[in-house]
Formats: sequence, C-alpha cells, structure tokens
Amino acid sequence: MRLRQIEVFRAVMLAGTVSGAARLLHVTQPAVTNVLLHTEDELGIKLFERIKGRLYPTPEGQTLYAEVERTFANIENLRKLAANLRGGRSGHLRITASPALCIEIIPLAISRFVKQHPGVSLHVETHNHRDVLNTVLVKNVDIGFTFNPQPHAALENDVIAGGDLVGLFPAAIGDALPPVVGLDVFRQFPLIGLHTDDPLGILVRDACQASDVLLAPQIEVKTNRIAMALVENGAGVAMVDQYTAASADPARVRVKALRTPLRFTVNVVRARHHARSVVEQHFIAEVVEVERLIAHAAAGRMARAA
Repeated sequence: MRLRQIEVFRAVMLAGTVSGAARLLHVTQPAVTNVLLHTEDELGIKLFERIKGRLYPTPEGQTLYAEVERTFANIENLRKLAANLRGGRSGHLRITASPALCIEIIPLAISRFVKQHPGVSLHVETHNHRDVLNTVLVKNVDIGFTFNPQPHAALENDVIAGGDLVGLFPAAIGDALPPVVGLDVFRQFPLIGLHTDDPLGILVRDACQASDVLLAPQIEVKTNRIAMALVENGAGVAMVDQYTAASADPARVRVKALRTPLRFTVNVVRARHHARSVVEQHFIAEVVEVERLIAHAAAGRMARAA
C-alpha cells in the first residue's frame, strides 16, 4: 500500500462514510472512492461492507487497520523528529575545547544550551591545543574550541571571539604595581609560563622577542588554569587569557592589563567538509553569547580595580 492509499483507508475507518473521509482529506468523494476501490483490487481483499449508507470494516479491514495505526504513529514520530532536528531540539553533539575555555565559557554555554534544548545530548572533552585539533581531525568530535589555531589543510576554523592576555600577580606583589604593566615587570619575579608549543605561549614568546625582553619561565606549565593556581598560591607571576583571569580568587590575585597588547582569537574548528547540524550552530551561538558576557564582566572588574 502506498501512503496515499493508507491515508484514504484510515480516513474511511475514522469517518465511516466516503463523504466524511473526503472532508477529512479535503478531496472529492469520487477521489476517495477511486483510491479505495483501487486499494481493494491491489490487495485482493474487501476492506469494507456498505450497510445502510455507512461503511463497516471487514475482519480483514480491522486487522489491516491495527497495523495502519501503528504505521501512522511511526510517521507522526518521524515528523516530530524532523521538526525537532530542524529546530535544534534533538540530536547529539560532541565537542572538545582547550582547558582555559572549559573554566567558565563552555560550562556556562552548556548549562544555558541544555535548558533551551533538553532533547539534545552532549559529549564533552578537554584537551590541550594540539589534541583539540587531532581529536577534530580524526572525527572523534564534531567541533573544537581553541585559541589561535594554525592553518591546516584538513581543518577549517572560524573566529568567534577575540581577547587579550593579562598579567596575574599575587596580591602582595600586585598591590604595589600600576593597573597597566610592561613585559619587563615579569623579569622581576619568578615567572610561570606556558609551553611554547601552546599558541598562547607562542604569543608571549613572539611579543618578548619583538620587545627585546628576555623572559625565562622558572615554572613551565601546560594550562593557564595551572598557572593561575600557582599564582594564587604565591609561586610566581604569569600571563594568561582573560577568561582564566576572570575566575581568579580576588583575595589572592591581582589582574593587570599589559602595556603591549597581546591579542588572541577564539576559534571553532571543524574537519573540512564537515556537515554542520542545526544543533551545532545553536551551540556555537550560545558560546559566542557567553564569551561576550564573560569578557564584558572581566573588563568591568579590571576597570574597577584600576
């Protein structure tokens, strides 16, 4: 049976008459009669008996109707699923992000996202910069979020935000410093630095070379979060992204703007030719909005501290 035949058969079952079925389907009575007769011919069974102007299903028709209702329920489920997918209300999204973005931005974005899309499930991983790219490359995840990714033939990336590195100082040191500091200030204290294979570590290295400021980290770390924890515990000073700095303990850490701006980008990374889902687009939009809110709040805190 074709879908149109199923629709006509079901309409006759519900209405009990050809005229009633025609009204349900918004077609003419002859159209319903023709489809019904053709269906009975194809199936080789009689589906209805006409008694006093009404159509009553035969035993075969009753048996067929039970299956038709199950079919219609499945069709309705498909329609609902398609509508949910179109609206980004269903699906599964696999993401990875650099640790600095997983302190506040990604968790808050996920929290906001799942409230608006309760039918969407998520898989979340945190990796350093290189592993974010590798995880996207091998398609273990759908999208990745990281800083300043290098061009790659198999990847495409879009800038979704921009930010600045800032200086982090233990309160006892930072209280004696101005709101804006130069790179040379970091030579006066034990420096906590990112590995130079990290894009933000590279950013600091290149800025120092351009300014003829030699900075040699006493403590080298993999993530900005570790650098911040070390500063909070008085182990030294550091330069980190503004998002990490936003979560620093204000009783133990002072955040300073850098006289030489060290700008970075936040990028969403996908495998080239990756098909973008509606769910993915909605989540990226949420990340963009959350980044804007956190960056604005961080700028306000620094302005008040100045």
